[in-house]
Amino acid sequence: MEDLQVGCGIKTKKLKELAEYLKIISDENRLKILCFLKHGEHCVCKINEVLNLPQNLTSHHLKILREADFVIARREGRWIHYRLNNKKIRYLMELCQKNILGGKSGD
Repeated sequence: MEDLQVGCGIKTKKLKELAEYLKIISDENRLKILCFLKHGEHCVCKINEVLNLPQNLTSHHLKILREADFVIARREGRWIHYRLNNKKIRYLMELCQKNILGGKSGD
């Protein structure tokens, strides 16, 4: 039943997946983190500084992004560095392209 197509030919399973991803990135702070990380890898302390949020709240947002696989964490000593998971970001863009605009990227 989950893979039924809605009236416009879109599989509901893919729509649910897209909706979950959009919920995650619709939070302003998480979107700011993603935008900041497009410039490269950064230590959590730098992300926290740029967001001007309490450290625990920054860590909370990073955890959600990590669990959704939007960011990749790398430990270096006591510091954790984050970078975008470009493969996942491209996948999200493809989901948007196929399910909202129709067709494949480049169509």
